[in-house]
Amino acid sequence: MTRPGPDEAWGASPAALLVPEHGIVQFMGRGRELADLRSWARSREPVALRLLCGLGGVGKTRLALELGRRLRRTGWTVVHVPPGQEVAVVGSVADARRVLLVVDDAGSRPGLPAMFDAIGETPRRGRLRVLCLARTGGQWWRRERWTSELWAGRTPSVTQMALDPALDRTLSVAFDPALGLEVERPDDERGLLEAAVARFARALGRPVPHVRFEPRPDAHVRVLDLHATALATVLDGGDVVDPGAALDVVLDHERAAWAATAAEAGLMGGAGGTAEAALAVATLLGDTTDDGLRAALRRAGAEPADGRTADAVDWVRAHLLPVPRLAELLVSRVLASSEKLTAACTHDLDPEQAFAVLGFATAMGLDRPAAQRDVTGELIEAAASALPSGKPEDLPGLMRVTRRLPRSSGPLAVPVLDRLTHRVAELARTAGGDAERAEALSDLGTVLVAEGEPDAAVALLQEAVGLWRGLAWHDENRYRPPLCTALNNLGMGYWAIGRHGAALAVQEEVIAMCRRFPPGDAPWADAEHARALQNAGVSYTELGRAGEIEAAQRASLDLYRRLAEGDPIQYEPRVAAVLGNFEALTESGRPEDALPANAEAVAIRRRLAAARPEHLGELAWSLGQLGTTLEALGRYEEAGVVLVEALEIQRGLAKENERGTWPDLAGALSALGALYSTIGRADESLRLEREALEMRRDLAREHPDRYLHYLAHSLSNLGVTLARRGRYDEAVLLEEEAVGIRRGLASGNARSLKYLAQSLSNLGVRYADLGRFDEALRPTQEAVDMLRRLVREQPEKYRAGLAEALANLGATLLDLDRAADALPPMREAVTMRRQLVLENPDKHRPDLALALSNLASALSAVGDNVAALGHAREAVEMRRRLAADLPERYRSELERSRAVLARIDAAIRNPPPPR
Repeated sequence: MTRPGPDEAWGASPAALLVPEHGIVQFMGRGRELADLRSWARSREPVALRLLCGLGGVGKTRLALELGRRLRRTGWTVVHVPPGQEVAVVGSVADARRVLLVVDDAGSRPGLPAMFDAIGETPRRGRLRVLCLARTGGQWWRRERWTSELWAGRTPSVTQMALDPALDRTLSVAFDPALGLEVERPDDERGLLEAAVARFARALGRPVPHVRFEPRPDAHVRVLDLHATALATVLDGGDVVDPGAALDVVLDHERAAWAATAAEAGLMGGAGGTAEAALAVATLLGDTTDDGLRAALRRAGAEPADGRTADAVDWVRAHLLPVPRLAELLVSRVLASSEKLTAACTHDLDPEQAFAVLGFATAMGLDRPAAQRDVTGELIEAAASALPSGKPEDLPGLMRVTRRLPRSSGPLAVPVLDRLTHRVAELARTAGGDAERAEALSDLGTVLVAEGEPDAAVALLQEAVGLWRGLAWHDENRYRPPLCTALNNLGMGYWAIGRHGAALAVQEEVIAMCRRFPPGDAPWADAEHARALQNAGVSYTELGRAGEIEAAQRASLDLYRRLAEGDPIQYEPRVAAVLGNFEALTESGRPEDALPANAEAVAIRRRLAAARPEHLGELAWSLGQLGTTLEALGRYEEAGVVLVEALEIQRGLAKENERGTWPDLAGALSALGALYSTIGRADESLRLEREALEMRRDLAREHPDRYLHYLAHSLSNLGVTLARRGRYDEAVLLEEEAVGIRRGLASGNARSLKYLAQSLSNLGVRYADLGRFDEALRPTQEAVDMLRRLVREQPEKYRAGLAEALANLGATLLDLDRAADALPPMREAVTMRRQLVLENPDKHRPDLALALSNLASALSAVGDNVAALGHAREAVEMRRRLAADLPERYRSELERSRAVLARIDAAIRNPPPPR
């Protein structure tokens, strides 16, 4: 008996072997996930929904098919819901006792809300389960909660789970009927690959090649990529294929097969031919009717010979790629190589075509297939521009887009979504009901905050909250989730205008409300609960309630970790953001506690940025936080490596979007410059800090409320570095400007007092550097008084600053020949710095050495050279060790301490004659 070849069994499309419904490769692994889904299906609730998330090709559809196969054997009715048939399917299974409905690609299903409505309205006698498959939930999933009648007066069970690439690491023995033998089935990547190679070789009538594949212990390959690797290996006769490039290889085989048949249908095959163009356009627009495919041919510039149009239409329909990621790869490749074709397939779109393009581009943006250029943003921009938005009847279509277009689709999607949000709000004012107006106003308020118009935003956000409160009064169960969202948005608005107490009040209201949600509402409640806790932690920071910050952030982190288990695309970035907020521990004098969180945030964002470049800015931000923490720990070399990487990323981003990334680039320049100044690399520090200062001057001129704080920071930093180079005249002018700015800021924000005290203390030192000792005393004393008040409220956060100010005050008094008055603040500074050195020696030992040397000078000045000698020797020994590690930074300070010791030693050896 001969085996069927590919032309007999699969036509000219080897990619069809990858379609999950064909079941060419036996289902393997996922034992834990299957058990979880079967338990969910058998639970007691009459109606239960589950969202199954995972990137394309991770195995969602295969898992759903296997679940359905197993449930059918026990009497379940299982239906994979076709697009457009969502409501009809609900009616068709109304009398069945146990039903599983599977909705693939749920995020792009316009009929999903109506399907949920139908479920709520249809009487049932048994159990109904709805399994929605999507790459991510995002806001579209959360908004199903209140836009559907399913939740009117009831709370059906709703859960989420995520499918990651990792397979079960278990062994089992199974009978493979297709191969006719019992096989040992290792459910890992190598075992799956070997089984897939054997199955594909059999289907194609080819010998089974030897597989050379070494799994990477630090990364897992998606099921589709493993299957594509197996198929490519068989097609190429055993050559090793990188799983990351396997779909490209399969697509190249498809293209070779197209070339052989396209000409017969009147189309030109090959790269850049009309066949590929027509397939790409038809795939993007998604209309497979005869009229839709003829329109795709016209857009692609394909003009079949007279009488051949029907053949061309049939050919395109027969060769549409059946695997979504393969289809996305084709569209990305073809459009990336032709701007003309990209324009041709996105002009004059009707609303349904525009929505199809938006859905396709959004999905493609999440997986980002490799191509010459990323066309995702162009497609989203063009499709959004084609949406009608001038009439009241256009509102439902626009809201359909704003609810389902995630901001995570890429950097170009954000301005598109912002423009649509403005238009939706305008229409909702006159054409929408209370719920539509509330949603639109809350969304617009968040956009206005991001656009730098927080005052206008707060008025809209307050109105939105009022509307949601009214709706929740009549149906609390249905409208409580969007009320929580609107309150969180309002808190963000209050925070942006400096009303931190008001922000905290609404955040605490959300926290209390989320704790009252029933268990079935966890997917909706947990997201807003986590967000409220995260923002409350920031508000506690602004309000000086240091003891409450960490608890709020840790509670938020726990919730976001749980949410990320169910939807990593949506919530892993949030986990990293909360971990970044632990930087507050560094500011509070606990860098050792902040370090693990900072390091984890970098690890998460590095992985995200490797897959999606729009996360690079966030990676640079996390690297900056990690560098600051390492610097606070005195680990300067490690901090330098991290901060250099952050700056390199920000410079790269600035080349693409110069003005848009200036604030972050200036921050990276300032952080690295400050570090170099600390470790004695003054020339490099000056260059970086001057560049940061010029950027921040420009930014502060345009947006003073937002950037004056950062301008003062750069002025002060540059002043310190210039002083270290002996350029005191320039340094004092910069610090005077910083003090002026910070006085203004402190008058409206108590949190700025810390920075004002720091600048006052620095200004006193700058005056002393110039010999203007009388002028130095007043700002130095003011800094000490200010920091004493702050230390009483938050000792851990401000005691290092107070110790520095006390040391400066003592030095100033000594310069004024008031040695006796200098001793008390100097002794207090030494005592405080000894304690700080016990907690963090690398960070605080240089400061202790300086305080000891100054105290020795003061004691000698009052004639107590014996007491001074011990402090002077300790300072010399400490600075000798520091200079051995960082000679450029500490050699001159060591020489100064040696000079102090020599004077004291000489005074003891040669005491002055008695008077």
